[in-house]
Amino acid sequence: MVSIEHSDLQADPARPGVMVLTATLRNRAPFPQDFPALELTLTNRLDQPLARRVIEPRDYLARLAPEGFGASSESQVRLPMNAASVGASGYRLYLFYP
Repeated sequence: MVSIEHSDLQADPARPGVMVLTATLRNRAPFPQDFPALELTLTNRLDQPLARRVIEPRDYLARLAPEGFGASSESQVRLPMNAASVGASGYRLYLFYP
């Protein structure tokens, strides 16, 4: 009952070679849940994978809430990353529980 409502990956105009992933995660459950891991795959113009990274909650949250992902709530993700050498033109973002 956790979903990605919106995501975007853009170059950071202030920092060459840095891309910023933003996403909105939603917990639709009427109870708290653990935060999911995210899998980011950078792709070429043919949607073929170039690089893949698993992003743990500790990597995308400012601090881990001891009660978890609150019931019927949203969480914002903003994660800068150095991706200059990859030359990606697209991405895929999935959530999962390891």
